Amino acid sequence: MQVFCKASATGGDVQCGICGQGFLVYGQRGTPEQLAEARHNVQQALRDHHDGSQEDDAHPPTGFNVPHWDGAVAFSGAAPLGNAQAATSLD
Repeated sequence: MQVFCKASATGGDVQCGICGQGFLVYGQRGTPEQLAEARHNVQQALRDHHDGSQEDDAHPPTGFNVPHWDGAVAFSGAAPLGNAQAATSLD
């Protein structure tokens, strides 16, 4: 199950255990087991962003998918639900 996470200044669905930043989490509905696994995966991704540091800007400022997604936003399972912006070309 893929979810899209977006930082929130007013709390959120999940908080980083290191810096306390809140994140809104967008995704498709799933079973309780799928939701628990997704929450675990998000928490792990938040810890991985810090990579041993306590930096406040460790998390991507524009949002991120868990699991990671490098493809087009339109083909992400969750990014459109969180209104993720498509990358623009600098050509």
